[in-house]
Amino acid sequence: MAAASSAPGAGPDLAEFTVWKPFLLRAVVSGVFGLVTIFWREPSTLVLSIVGGLYLLLVGATYLWTHRMTHWSAGARALTDIGGGLLLGAGVAGLAFGTDAAFAFAGAVALVVAGAAELIRGFAARGHAAARDLVVVGVVGIATGAILPFVEPLGAHALLGVTGGGALLTAVVLGIAALSYRHDSALSAPWGSGAPGDPDPVN
Repeated sequence: MAAASSAPGAGPDLAEFTVWKPFLLRAVVSGVFGLVTIFWREPSTLVLSIVGGLYLLLVGATYLWTHRMTHWSAGARALTDIGGGLLLGAGVAGLAFGTDAAFAFAGAVALVVAGAAELIRGFAARGHAAARDLVVVGVVGIATGAILPFVEPLGAHALLGVTGGGALLTAVVLGIAALSYRHDSALSAPWGSGAPGDPDPVN
């Protein structure tokens, strides 16, 4: 996370701080899913397919929203589009097939590819305010996806536990980042932005 710079022309562009919107929504989706996996003690395969499938659909949508914002550089755009599409596809597969294996293997591929795409974009956009956040959540996604096939024989509880743990880590990182960028967006706004009729700098 990066703090706003007071010097003109220094630090991240104000437009970059608008990433707080998809970051916050993604943090909420991930956090709610993670809490559900903690408090649902004995989930069935049906619960896994519905809750897990919906999670992958929603996180895929917020992932695509994050990476289609105009302030990103063109680098890794195709990879993040593929990653988001795979997350959506994994969500559909989980809902449609309703098996532990479908969720484990479709989710694994989607999370690893999406995580790798964010990792690459984070390194490629090192001057961007959110570059380090992308690297962290990218690593979390890769690790989560890599573990899923190995816990598939243990059933729905283990699959939800691993996915939920990764989701909670993602929620913490992106939630803190979103609140920080929202604050920095307000601090970096021009003095005249508070005049009547001017848009809210953080909206």
